[in-house]
Amino acid sequence: MVSGENKKERTFIVEFWAKFFGVLRWVSPFQLLCLLVRRRPTYLFVDAWVLGHLLASLLAVIYVRFSDANAFWYFILFYSYLRVFEIIVYQVNVLLFDEHRASRRGQDYYLRSYRRTVLLLLHNYCEIVFWFAASYLVLAGQFSFGKFHGSLVGMIYSSFAVMTNMSTGEIGAKTLIGLYVLWAQSLIGLFMTLISLARFISILPAPRSLEKRKTDQNIINNPSLAGIS
Repeated sequence: MVSGENKKERTFIVEFWAKFFGVLRWVSPFQLLCLLVRRRPTYLFVDAWVLGHLLASLLAVIYVRFSDANAFWYFILFYSYLRVFEIIVYQVNVLLFDEHRASRRGQDYYLRSYRRTVLLLLHNYCEIVFWFAASYLVLAGQFSFGKFHGSLVGMIYSSFAVMTNMSTGEIGAKTLIGLYVLWAQSLIGLFMTLISLARFISILPAPRSLEKRKTDQNIINNPSLAGIS
């Protein structure tokens, strides 16, 4: 009989979702581009990809706000949701499954830099705010807007308010489609906010304590104290 300490019980939930998100990661413009150029992405390319999309999302809001409705609006709408999907799948993989997959292959898993990871996450967060702000303008008929509807800053603020789940800002749903979009951003925002706060707090340096400094000085002055438990 195998003891309870030595017997490893079977579980499938982690492997199931690891495979599921391993498939979803290919629904991605980034992965498609890597396949087309047949090259493994470098850190520099990833940094440029994230920063470029942050700028593109901001320009998309400005373009939709100050142009008349046209076919390019709907390309922006499609690409914005595709890009948000890509970000969420990427963050889930980095948070939960990339290390697990490396471990299953018998490989070590390292992040390039924890500070870099946090900065990229914050870029992704702001990018999602801008993409949703653009989508609210494209789908304006699905929403009711407050007095700041004509303001670019007002639209971005409203998207940020929904993202942080503080409120819906100046946006209210008029149709089920509008409600689904607000609901989607609220759930995405909750997930991204929790990750951002957790990772940001983890890199804050611990404050130095005067008590520890005095203790260390006492040990230096009286080495016999070092052996006291």
